[in-house]
Formats: sequence, C-alpha cells, structure tokens
Amino acid sequence: MLRRAPAQLFLFRCYNHLIKLLVPSSIAETSFGAKIHCEPVDLIQSMIFHFGVWEPDISWVVRGIVERGDVVVDVGANIGFDSLLASIVVGATGKVVSIEAVPATFEKLKSNLALNAVENVRPLNVAVSDTRGSLTIYTGNPANVGASSALKSKDRTIAVEIDTHPLDELLTDDERKNLRLIKMDIEGGEPSVLKRFLRTIEMYSPRTCLIVEASPQLDQSAWKELFEGFHAAGFSAYLIENSYSPIWYLNWRKPSPLRLLDAMPNEQTDILFLREALPMRLSGLN
Repeated sequence: MLRRAPAQLFLFRCYNHLIKLLVPSSIAETSFGAKIHCEPVDLIQSMIFHFGVWEPDISWVVRGIVERGDVVVDVGANIGFDSLLASIVVGATGKVVSIEAVPATFEKLKSNLALNAVENVRPLNVAVSDTRGSLTIYTGNPANVGASSALKSKDRTIAVEIDTHPLDELLTDDERKNLRLIKMDIEGGEPSVLKRFLRTIEMYSPRTCLIVEASPQLDQSAWKELFEGFHAAGFSAYLIENSYSPIWYLNWRKPSPLRLLDAMPNEQTDILFLREALPMRLSGLN
C-alpha cells in the first residue's frame, strides 16, 4: 500500500483536477442514501462527491450512538452531511437541530435539506457561544468552506457579523431533555461552548454525549481544563480516528477501534465524550 500511495495520490489528484474543471457542480449520493449538492472545488464536497462520505469513522460513531427517536444537535453543520445522516438515523420520531453560522453556507445547508425533503431537521443560522452577542467570522476560501473562523487569515478575508447564542437557549426544553448527541466542529470556537455546557449540564439529558473536534494546539490550558472537567462530570473520552488526506479515503476499509484517552492530546483530535459504557455496536470494535 505504501508503495502504491504516491501513484494513487497522483492519479486521484489528476482525476480530481479534471472534475473541478468539467463538473463545477453536481448532485452526489452519500453512503447512507441522501443526496447533496456538491462543488468539487471544496474539500468536504469533493470527498462526498468521490467517496459518498465525509469523516467515515465519525459517521460510524454517530450510527453507533444514535437511535430512533433521539435528538441530535449538529453545531457547525456546514452543508449538512452529518445532519442528513442523523435525520435518517433518528427517524420520524426523532429530531435534528442543525446549526450553521455562515449565511452562504447556511443557504447550501437549507438547499440540501430541501433536496432530501426532510421534515425532522430544524436549521438555525446563528453562531453558538457562551453568551448572547455577536461575532465576526472570516470566510472566503472556496477550497475549504468549512474552515470559516473567527481568526482572519490570507485565505479568509470576507468578514461576516453573526449573532451568537448559548446552546441551551437555542434548544427547547423537550430537545434538551431528549438530547442524545451533540456533534461540534466550529473551528476553534469549541472551548467557550463546552465550558457553558459543563456549567449547565443539569439542563440536559443524562444520556447526552458529544463528538467534538478538539484543537488543543490553539489553547493547551483551556483544553486540559475541559478534559478534566468532563472527567469530573463522569465522562470517558475516546479518540476517533480521522484524516483529511485523500490517501486515507482511498484506502479506508472499516472503522478503527475507539481508543480510551487518559489525558488530553496535544494535537487536533476528534473525541467522543460519553458517560456510559460504549454501546455494543461500538464496543465490538475494540
């Protein structure tokens, strides 16, 4: 595999380059049967277009955690891949709250929800934070729409002012009481949201678990404090394998075992925080 990798990557990049030129926009079908408008110039949409999946190990964990009738909150929903997956898993008796801050991306999210005629997803165009207020988010990188951030860079030059709300205020009492999963990927904005979650944890169902993209390289002390806070609240932490390399997608065959963490990693890591034993569908991997 290692010797084939350079050739695989070269061929994939050539093919992907042609696709970007010849197919600027298309409707792709996901591995779970949903349809998504894709512009292959974007990283996430390119992977969905080519492979029908985004972050496959995370998708596996979502399927292993969530059941029919549950409530799922997708914070940083992007164009809606995980919201559509959760919509199918929770079924007609469940609900998904799909939150995307960037207005242009939110419109794509709504378009994909409409394309699939889903009726159990509540989309919200706000930013989640620890307080009510406003936040400047920088966008403008067509190659990675999901990289929009409160941090300005040479690739993110378009400033958009977004209203912010605490998560507990965005959810209804019924949604909080039946909440099973919070999936959160908000490009470094997670610590303030998670600190408030821990302060208000009694408002949520005791079954609530979280899948979080942690970026400790941005703030080691904040993430160490959060890791300890979740541990004190009775959560175990599991590492979910993830990679954005095309080679990983080309050679992906099945989910990797979840690895129990006893300390906060030092680099970007996708983590499952769970207050109960791993469901059988996931523990069978270990």
